[in-house]
Amino acid sequence: MVPDELEQLIASCLANFYQRRIEGLTNLNLGTILSKKNPYLFRASGIAYAPELINELLAAHISSSDESIFGSSFFEPVFRAVSGARTAAAKGTDFVIETDDTFTIISLKSGPNALNSSQVAGQNREFENIERSLRATLRNLRKAFIPIMGCGYGRANSEATSARKYAKLAGQSFWEHITGDADFYIKLVRLMRDDPARHRLDFEAAWNRAANRFLRDFLPEFCDDTGNILWEKLVQFNSGRDRPEGMQGGRRRRSAK
Repeated sequence: MVPDELEQLIASCLANFYQRRIEGLTNLNLGTILSKKNPYLFRASGIAYAPELINELLAAHISSSDESIFGSSFFEPVFRAVSGARTAAAKGTDFVIETDDTFTIISLKSGPNALNSSQVAGQNREFENIERSLRATLRNLRKAFIPIMGCGYGRANSEATSARKYAKLAGQSFWEHITGDADFYIKLVRLMRDDPARHRLDFEAAWNRAANRFLRDFLPEFCDDTGNILWEKLVQFNSGRDRPEGMQGGRRRRSAK
């Protein structure tokens, strides 16, 4: 892929990433986010100012959702474009690269987060099932079967072992393996140019709108008349069998006039 084409692809991926982030904030409601975050942690941190709590809730939500959004809106389309891989139909893997001599099966991840032993065993089984299926379907298959967990960032660069029966490549090692270019991982950030700064303005506007909506709905439901946060009511909403009256489905239930 020539530099201009790669730069255009990166620009498109970034636009999609920010569009999905903004849509996520636009469609998010207070009830949903309060149901999913740890109220005890926020209480233990000493937060007493409602706008600070709202910003912490939003930051926690973005932190947990961005990794997944970025993987599917940036790493996946870039990988697909530069590798020529086709989407795999088999469970537990994402892409297949076939040559005259090899079947390379790639499970694409954003980063090389450590897997526990049961997760590694599960990934082993999925790769083994894919190989068995290929051998059974293509009975005269003599191609080498190469299973790889590929990660968009990080430093992993290890061959298969007796316990982990697939290679694990990340960051520079992964992108060089796919493109043959040792500097490709640097080009991904270099060719972002000033696009993130431009997109961030729209994202900040969406953040501010979400924060304002949340504060509007939070104050009458979870603060008393003197302005104190009603932590017991907040914990009851998050963790009780029955939610307190007032907050239903994420928005404040308004009384009929």
